[in-house]
Amino acid sequence: MPEDAYDNLTTLPRSLPGALQERSIFLSFEDEHNDTFRVRAYGSALPYDGNAEFSGILKHSRTDIATSLATLHDRWLKTVVQREHAHRMYTYEDLPDKTLGPAEARHALDQVVKGLALAGERLYRLLFHGDDDGLKRLEKALTQALRSGPQTITVTSPSLFVPWGMLYVHPDPGTRLLQTSTAAQWPGFLGYTHLIEHCLGYVPDYTPFINHGSARPNASLHFDLRLQRPEEQADLCPVRPVRSIVETHAEANEYPTKEETAEALTEPDCDSHILVFGAHGTGQRPGRREAEPAKVVLSDDEPIYATDIQHWASDRTQRLPDPLCFMMVCEGGRAGMFLQEGLARPLFNLGVGCLIGPQIEVNTAFGSRFTTRFFEEFFKGECAAPVVRQLTQEYILQHATPLGLAFTLVRGIDTCLVTETEAHATRQHPSRPDRHGHRGTAPPPRQPQTDSP
Repeated sequence: MPEDAYDNLTTLPRSLPGALQERSIFLSFEDEHNDTFRVRAYGSALPYDGNAEFSGILKHSRTDIATSLATLHDRWLKTVVQREHAHRMYTYEDLPDKTLGPAEARHALDQVVKGLALAGERLYRLLFHGDDDGLKRLEKALTQALRSGPQTITVTSPSLFVPWGMLYVHPDPGTRLLQTSTAAQWPGFLGYTHLIEHCLGYVPDYTPFINHGSARPNASLHFDLRLQRPEEQADLCPVRPVRSIVETHAEANEYPTKEETAEALTEPDCDSHILVFGAHGTGQRPGRREAEPAKVVLSDDEPIYATDIQHWASDRTQRLPDPLCFMMVCEGGRAGMFLQEGLARPLFNLGVGCLIGPQIEVNTAFGSRFTTRFFEEFFKGECAAPVVRQLTQEYILQHATPLGLAFTLVRGIDTCLVTETEAHATRQHPSRPDRHGHRGTAPPPRQPQTDSP
C-alpha cells in the first residue's frame, strides 16, 4: 500500500451532526453560449489574492465531457468489476481479503490503482485544464488546495455532472502519473480524501436536517423481492441485512412494485425520511441519446424509468420533504447531461434531499455490505457524506476493495437525522439555520469525532 501522503496533515472532523459544515471550496459550472461552461471557484481554501475571482471558461463540449466520462466508467468496469482471478471468478464480487486472503487481495488492489487514477486524472484535466487564462489560474489554485489536505467541497451545476469522488489529483506536484515508475496513491482520489457533494441548484425551503420528531424515522423500502434467498441461504441474501438494519431503527414499509412505489411517492402526505431501493438497474451511457433511459426494476419486472420518476414529480403539488435516498442499484447514482441518463436528477426533482448511489455496476454482495454499513453509522446521527468517506477508506484499507469510490452524493455533506429536541436546537443556534432561515442561540454542538480509518 503506497504511503498516505496526507498522514501528517490536519484532518476534518468526521461529522458535525445537526450543524452546517463549513465549505472550504465552492465550485460552480454555469451554462455559457456556444456549448461552453463558466467555471467559478471560491472558499477559504482558495483565498482572494486582491486580483480577481477564480473564474474561467471550459471550452470542451458536452460530447467531449460525456466521452471522457464514459471512458472513466469503462475503465472501472473492466479494471474492477470484470476483473477475474480465475475463470468466471470475479475478484471484487465480494470482499477480496476474505476470498483471496489479505496478501493476494492487497496485491490485486495495487495492480488496479494506477489505471483508475489515470482515468480519474484524465477527466479532471479535461474539466480544469484548457487554453483559457482564467481557467488555468483557477486550476492552479484548486489543485494546490486539493493537495494541501482534506477539503469540504460543494459543486453546483444543473447541467454538468461527473462522479467527483472518482477524479484524481496526485498528491505530489512534482510527479507525472504517466511515467511508468510513478505509483498512484489512493489519497489522490477526491472521494478518498475530501468531503464532496454535487448540488443541482437552488431548492426553496430545502433542509439537510431530517427531522423525525420524537418518534422513530419512517422508511420506505423498494426492493426486488426476487433477490430474496431461502432461510438456509440467509447469508447470501443481499436485501435481508439492509432490511434488518433499517427495521431496527425505523418504521419501515415495503413497496415492491412499480405501482405501489408510484402511489407511495406521489401521496400528498408522504412523510418518509429514508428511501431505500434494492434492485437491478442501469443508467443510460452518456452520449447515447437514443439508448433506453435509466431504470430500476422491482419485483413486478416493470421498469421504473427516469421519465416515470419525472412524471411522478410533476404529479406532486410540492416536493417530498427532503428524505435521504440510498440506491442499492447498479448505476443508481448517475445524473448526466440529460434527464434520462440517470435516476439522480429526476429523484432530486421529486424532492429527495440527498441521494447516494454507485456510478457503475456493483455486485449485489458488495452493494449490500456497503448499504448496511452506511445505515449502521447514519442511524447513529452521523452526516451522510462523512460516513461515505469513512467507508471508502475502510474498504480500501481493511478489505482491499476500491468500490466505495463508486458511490457518489447529490447533496449529503450536512444531511443527517435529527430529533425534535435537536431540531429545536438547530432552529435556535446562530450557525444552524432552520429551513426558513431563522437563527438564534443554543448550546454548542457535541464534539466531533476525527477520521482514523
